[in-house]
Amino acid sequence: MIDLFGNNEKQSRIYRRDSVGRFAGVKQAIYEKALREAAMYKQLYLKELSRSRGIAKMIRIKDELINNLKK
Repeated sequence: MIDLFGNNEKQSRIYRRDSVGRFAGVKQAIYEKALREAAMYKQLYLKELSRSRGIAKMIRIKDELINNLKK
């Protein structure tokens, strides 16, 4: 890696840790990262699912009101 003055810098060692805080290997670090991302995307999915259910409920209620007014 080159710094602002054009000198080569040694990259500092990267210490990976698992979710408990212990030192981890590359495989364990990748696995832990995948678990965190899966949990995050699951929460996003559940949030959008809940939101879409609410929207679907409102649309269904509006359709029922429109059908009742047509009768």
